[in-house]
Amino acid sequence: MTTTTTSAGQPVATQAAASAAARMGGGGGASQTAAPSAFGAIDPIKLLNRYKWVLLGAAIVGGCLGVGAHIVLRQVYPQWRPAAVFNCTPAFEGVAKTTTMANDQEMLRFMATEVRQMTSADVYRRTVEDPQFVTQAPKWAAHYMRTDPATGLQAFDSDDAAKDLEDYVGARLIPQTTLIELSMKGTDKFETTAILGLVRQKYMAELGRRGRAGFDERQTTLRDSLARVDQEITTLASQRASIIQTQGVDSINDQMNSERANLQTINQKLVEVTQDLDGARAQSQIMQEELNSPAGITYGDNLRQQVDREPLMLEVKAEISRIENEQQTLLNMGIGREHRSYQQLEARLAGARSNMDETRKDLLRKSFDADLDQMRRGLAQLEAQRRTLDQNATQKRARLTDLTRISGQLQDIERQIQGAQANRASFSKDLSDIQGLSTLSAANRVLLVQAERPPQEMAFPQWRLLIPAGIVSVLGLVSGIVFLRELVDQRVKGPADIAILPRTRLLGWIPDAAEDPAGAGAAETAFRDRSKGVVAESFRQVRGTLLKRIQVADQRTVLVMGGLPGSGATTVVANLALSLASAERRVLVIDANFRRPAMHRIFGLQESPGLADVLGNSRTLADVIQATSTANLDILTAGSKEHRIFERLSTLAMGELLAQVRSKYDVIFVDVAPAVVAGDGQALAQKCDASILVVRAMAEKRGMVNRLKNELTDARGEFLGVIVNAVRASAGGYMKGNMKVSHEYQQAA
Repeated sequence: MTTTTTSAGQPVATQAAASAAARMGGGGGASQTAAPSAFGAIDPIKLLNRYKWVLLGAAIVGGCLGVGAHIVLRQVYPQWRPAAVFNCTPAFEGVAKTTTMANDQEMLRFMATEVRQMTSADVYRRTVEDPQFVTQAPKWAAHYMRTDPATGLQAFDSDDAAKDLEDYVGARLIPQTTLIELSMKGTDKFETTAILGLVRQKYMAELGRRGRAGFDERQTTLRDSLARVDQEITTLASQRASIIQTQGVDSINDQMNSERANLQTINQKLVEVTQDLDGARAQSQIMQEELNSPAGITYGDNLRQQVDREPLMLEVKAEISRIENEQQTLLNMGIGREHRSYQQLEARLAGARSNMDETRKDLLRKSFDADLDQMRRGLAQLEAQRRTLDQNATQKRARLTDLTRISGQLQDIERQIQGAQANRASFSKDLSDIQGLSTLSAANRVLLVQAERPPQEMAFPQWRLLIPAGIVSVLGLVSGIVFLRELVDQRVKGPADIAILPRTRLLGWIPDAAEDPAGAGAAETAFRDRSKGVVAESFRQVRGTLLKRIQVADQRTVLVMGGLPGSGATTVVANLALSLASAERRVLVIDANFRRPAMHRIFGLQESPGLADVLGNSRTLADVIQATSTANLDILTAGSKEHRIFERLSTLAMGELLAQVRSKYDVIFVDVAPAVVAGDGQALAQKCDASILVVRAMAEKRGMVNRLKNELTDARGEFLGVIVNAVRASAGGYMKGNMKVSHEYQQAA
């Protein structure tokens, strides 16, 4: 499809997409989106193009008003503004050095304070009380000469003069600098300069007095601080000496090291004793369990060997050995074991062995008891030793804690003494610096860098301000009027006005046929006569959107109704019918506008017989449908005038007629009278599958369009949307140029 452009500056080929984006819902289950505000319908570019000459004239008038105001004010109310400039310096650090990075907040506070001092009532009072005030500014002082009723003499009213001076003299901080500007406005530049000079002199005199007073006060404060610091150092030194004397800690670090070493030795011994004590307790526990065991004491091999080495045991063993030797001698002598002598020795041997067992048992028990008793004494000794070590360790730790506390006290006192000494040195240095600064001329932090002098040009009026102000004022006023006019204008000017209506779908829009570069001609047959024109291309776009809507719901009978006479509904029906017929759709156009039928004239057909004759049962449907010169397009004209009874459009016969043609044609368009003229459209909307509302740009109002939309939405057929007809481009706007380019492109193709 050939691409052209539309009145919104978009290509015509994208009109369907733009229409879809602007749809606000319209029944039939269509999706709905929120309506934009009324401001969205105002196109600033179009407004500028439409009113550019008005705005240009407003700018010229504003400039002229600015020039006139400048000339008048220069003669009537001239304003001179002399000024004196002061520089504020940072606070001093020493005699010959100032801070390079002054505290910003401190500097701002200082400068703000000086601004208030310059414009204080005291400075104004001193200024007007100066005898030079009346002589240097006689015109200004003449306004404050008062006549004493008692004496008849004139006297200068300094109180009123000082109060009024506050309205004319001002001071301000110059941004991004350390400068202060003291200025005065007045109608006489020489008197104004003289008065400002007196104000400046009085302020500088007050500044010098405050500077000297500040130096004296600062020196007194520093001397008091030095005395206080000296007293603090003396007190701290006395405290340190008292602690050393009372605690006997001349060499506290050596004592602390000695106590730490002793505590470490005690702790090591305590660990060893604890280990021995744990081992002894374990052995004592084992021996006690053996002693209390029902099975008796189980003696170890070491104990048995020790008992066997006892003298008593050795004697018993020697006795047994002698008896055994005697038995062996008897055996060697041939005396048998049954001999009485041998038997006596055997009895003695048994008694000796029994004696040896008893002796061993007694000795084992005695040795066991001795070991147990010795173990208990050892435990007692170890426990006593550990208690002694614990006491010693506790004493050492307490002493070490005391020494640490004393050391902390001494260190804290030492730090305080060092801090006090540092403060003393700082105070001494500040005192020396201030004593040196007090003798310098630059001791004050506010210095005059530019004295007042008569100005060369007026402060007011200035053409640089008045002319732009006049232009902006008049231009703003005219622009506001234009904007308000557009805002209160409720006429539909283009597609954007349809988009702001709630739940209203924009089906499409058609540009004004008079602006089509393809040439002038009948708008009703623009699609057929100027098939490459912008109007024809716009109808193709509407055709695509329409087919997409009606094919989904199998809608064939479509009512097309206009809002006001001249809205172009008949033109839209004719061109849509031509466009659908060219797309090989079987199309029937029913002219149901009984008041002012036009389809027969547009297509060059007979006006009757037609629809009215069929509804009046004087003709059959097949007899009255007329074919046109365009393939696939038939017309059912309005019919005979005598049979055009308006009420028949809402009868069952009309519904049956639509049902008959529905099976024979793909699309049936029904053209009716405008909605404000008759209610035929609302009646036929109940019988058709769908309906379309046609409004003419710059004719119908949004309120009427919204009302008609609601009526069609409530009908049986689906409301497809609104078609805006005859949309005009802004004069000289971008749309006209785009339409021309589009036409030339198609012609070249």
